[in-house]
Amino acid sequence: MKEILLFLSLALLTTTYVFAQEDSFKEVESEEHFKHQVGFLLGHSHVPSLYSDGKKEWKALPSFTLYYNYWLNDKWAVGLHTDVIIENFVVEENFASEGEATFLEREKPVAPAVMVVFKPGEHFSYLLGAGGEFAKGENLFLIRTEVAYAIEMPKAWEFEVSLGHDLRWDAYNTINLGLGISKSF
Repeated sequence: MKEILLFLSLALLTTTYVFAQEDSFKEVESEEHFKHQVGFLLGHSHVPSLYSDGKKEWKALPSFTLYYNYWLNDKWAVGLHTDVIIENFVVEENFASEGEATFLEREKPVAPAVMVVFKPGEHFSYLLGAGGEFAKGENLFLIRTEVAYAIEMPKAWEFEVSLGHDLRWDAYNTINLGLGISKSF
């Protein structure tokens, strides 16, 4: 819960900064407005996991994200964002009763989510969505929040840094950090 509050606080502070900066600069309209955007991010998913000795620790597992956004206008988009953790791991489920530990094995889970994207300024985007995590054994429902910072490059390319949080009901949470590129067309 502390991670969620910290994440939301940072998002609120950066939004205030972005809106303050927009007021002080004259907005320049772009002649081109692209409707479609595809992206690829390499990153790490930070997962509360269990090692063989039973000690609970966080693991940083390699992952990647593929996504597609359809831009409704300059500020709003809807998209499909799919995260893939490319390693197997074991976690303790959140809903286990006192004294009884329940473990969940995840084999290279794939987690697509339908996302709503809000981009109030030039660089920051705020994302919120829901989806599922699919892996051998059990499928899980998840809610995803994300903050992304993008730098425009020539020919409608962008470099992007992303920080996200996946909340899986009755299971475990992850914090995702990624770097990548996207192309608009």
